[in-house]
Amino acid sequence: MTNCNKCESNAMQCLKMNILMDMKFYMRTYFAVQQHKTINAGWQQCLNWAHQQLHENDAPVHLLTARGSDKEAIIIAEITLEYERMIDGGRAMSVKRLMNG
Repeated sequence: MTNCNKCESNAMQCLKMNILMDMKFYMRTYFAVQQHKTINAGWQQCLNWAHQQLHENDAPVHLLTARGSDKEAIIIAEITLEYERMIDGGRAMSVKRLMNG
C-alpha cells in the first residue's frame, strides 16, 4: 500500500477524499423561477416544472444554475409557450433569495 506524498495517509483514501471535495464544488443545482414561484431541483425536474407552470400561467420561466459554493445563480435559459431559449451570459440572482422563495 502506498502513501500520499502530501499528507502521509493511504493514497487511495486520499484520492477518494479529493474526489469528494471536487464533487462538492463542481456539482450544480438548478432553479426554475416564474414570477414569485421558485423550485430548486435537478435540470429535468426544473424543466418539467416550468412546462407545468406555463399551462397554469403564461409568464416566462427562467432556469438558473449555481454550484454549491456560489452566492449567485446565473440565468441559463428562458422557457415560454412559444420557445425554449438558452441564454449565454445571463444576469445573476442571489442564491439566498432563491432558496428563501
